[in-house]
Amino acid sequence: MAGENRLIHEKSPYLLQHARNPVDWYPWGDEAFEQAKALDRPIFLSIGYSTCHWCHVMARESFEDEEVAAYLNANYVAIKVDREERPDVDHVYMTVCQMLTGSGGWPLSIVMTPDKKPFWAGTYLPKGSKFGLPGFLDVLRVLAEAWSGERETLIEQAEKITEALRRSVDEAGDAEPAAPRVPEKSEAQSPARAPEGPIGSPEGLHDSLLELAFRRFRSAFDEEYGGFGGAPKFPSPHNLMFLLQYWKKTGDKRAFEMVDTTLGTAYAGGIYDHIGFGFFRYSTDSKWMVPHFEKMLYDNALMMMAFTDIAQATQKSSYREVVWEIASFLDREMKSPEGAFYTAIDAESEGEEGKYYLWTPEEIKKVLGKDAGAFTEAYGISEQGNFRGRSIPHLVGSPKDGDRQALLPPRAPAMEKSRKKLLASRQERVRPHTDDKVLTSLNGLAIAALARASRAFNDPDYLDMARASLDFILENNVKNGELHARYRKGHVAHKAYLDDYAFLIWALIEMHQTTLETSYLERAEEFARQMVDKFWDERGKGFFLTSTGAEELIVRPKETYDGAVPSGNSVATMDLLRLAHLLEAQDLEELAGSTLEAMAPQIRRNPMAHAHLLSALDYYAGGAQDIRITGREDDPTVQAMVNYVRRLYLPNAQIVLEGAVEDDGGRPRVVICQRLRCGAPIYSVDELQVALMTGRPVT
Repeated sequence: MAGENRLIHEKSPYLLQHARNPVDWYPWGDEAFEQAKALDRPIFLSIGYSTCHWCHVMARESFEDEEVAAYLNANYVAIKVDREERPDVDHVYMTVCQMLTGSGGWPLSIVMTPDKKPFWAGTYLPKGSKFGLPGFLDVLRVLAEAWSGERETLIEQAEKITEALRRSVDEAGDAEPAAPRVPEKSEAQSPARAPEGPIGSPEGLHDSLLELAFRRFRSAFDEEYGGFGGAPKFPSPHNLMFLLQYWKKTGDKRAFEMVDTTLGTAYAGGIYDHIGFGFFRYSTDSKWMVPHFEKMLYDNALMMMAFTDIAQATQKSSYREVVWEIASFLDREMKSPEGAFYTAIDAESEGEEGKYYLWTPEEIKKVLGKDAGAFTEAYGISEQGNFRGRSIPHLVGSPKDGDRQALLPPRAPAMEKSRKKLLASRQERVRPHTDDKVLTSLNGLAIAALARASRAFNDPDYLDMARASLDFILENNVKNGELHARYRKGHVAHKAYLDDYAFLIWALIEMHQTTLETSYLERAEEFARQMVDKFWDERGKGFFLTSTGAEELIVRPKETYDGAVPSGNSVATMDLLRLAHLLEAQDLEELAGSTLEAMAPQIRRNPMAHAHLLSALDYYAGGAQDIRITGREDDPTVQAMVNYVRRLYLPNAQIVLEGAVEDDGGRPRVVICQRLRCGAPIYSVDELQVALMTGRPVT
């Protein structure tokens, strides 16, 4: 039995998983780098996260292996990093991996000099050669021998790699793309390019960029099953939210169809947990059937937003019910006793991927008795199974027929009763590991999603969940006036990154729009101005990932790519634009505009990779809509106007409540302002309906 290494003193669930490895791990820090210099050894850096399946596989094969550990301990200084706690370190070395290999993923494996300059990069490797991959132990031996006999060559390579990394950041503002395992087939789909010029200029260049992105998505769209490209297939909800916004702007039905098809078929597939709710990380096939069984807070928060949007756009109760299902999953399985949200749930239980979620007909019959047949038929539970001899529940029926519509929520009472029985039975199984750290950034996404759902559906339960999480973050993750990135078991760590500020500001804006309480708007402005002070790149514009005064890495990273989540720059830009309208703060709009101008080359080069930034561009270039309501908040007419606006899908609108009426005979009124002009006052919900549904201002 191995003893404990230095990771035993850490709080990260991922680092603690490796605290009893025979590898003599160090956490990232000065002690490790000083030891490497003192011993004159290279550093082996391993980056992952606690719910990562292939991280577990590599741990079992290599890091728990005495032979591998002995070689690592004798020839390297080994460092473990939790990518969710140190996104800056992860971003820098993931970019290196993509530069050297053309791809990336986790576990991320780096070999570098004691001064942090990398000369080799890879991802998962088996202990011995297999799957067409070199053996991890063989790689370690080759590199250790080269360090002893050909060090000058390695150091020269490390210098060149570091210089290329710095140059890419200096020239482009971002060493893109940094999106492991997301297929990028789209670049070859359409040769069309947007014209050059000021990105928000009145000549309509912003419209050209939006159209270019739409055409790229359309070319990559899977007509049968939805989504974009082939396997593996990610829902990427911010892409869908952009397309729905494009449909609202242009009326192009094709954009709407791509969103509707993707969300409907993804929900019907095995990527959705039909017993306990919530979406898994991604589908390993093109049919959304076989998921990678991780459940991430960020995926479910963003999917909740996408389903809220389409529920508003279609007024379909089925999509509203999916929002409720995701929220109930978060409430039951990802919420701390204090109301904050945990980070992720592992794919494995008892060392087997997906075991917790799989069923056989016999297991269903044991729980449901005579009702088993209806459930197994509806959800595709078969003797042969569809994953390692067992079945992933999914809605039976092809995407093009109507068979599955009857099973979309709300379910028939008998089917819902069966689902609840199966959930209760499943909860007696050995549960997958939950990463119980509380991240400011991801809680910001969840708060924003819940606040939006509460506003759209007039549901106070969602608002209560959002408020509890926000109160926890503001009380616990702000220490000595400084926002921090992570909380776990009473311990706060890591000064906040850009994503923490940007996503928290997003949450505060959504809370303000839901409650119209000025305290949320004031706090959003406070954090926004801190964000500008700490992260703004005065020379290159946009925002760095790390704050001024943060630990100096080999480069100061800047991320614009909208990967698994929208980038901090995308969200920060939209935050500043919305605050500029709500606060009438011209300086914030100018910062957002200069960010969009600075990021224009990346947008033009690959618009599909910047969907959320394009949503911000649409807002900036004239899409913003201020709905200014004058009157007492408790006035029935004001409440009716507010409630009507909130029911509609108006992606670029915000409500501005301007207080008591002092003219017009005391009548409440609405004025709709867009593209530097305002319509005539509106005095009734009927008039407001005409103005918003037709887009024709009242005159």
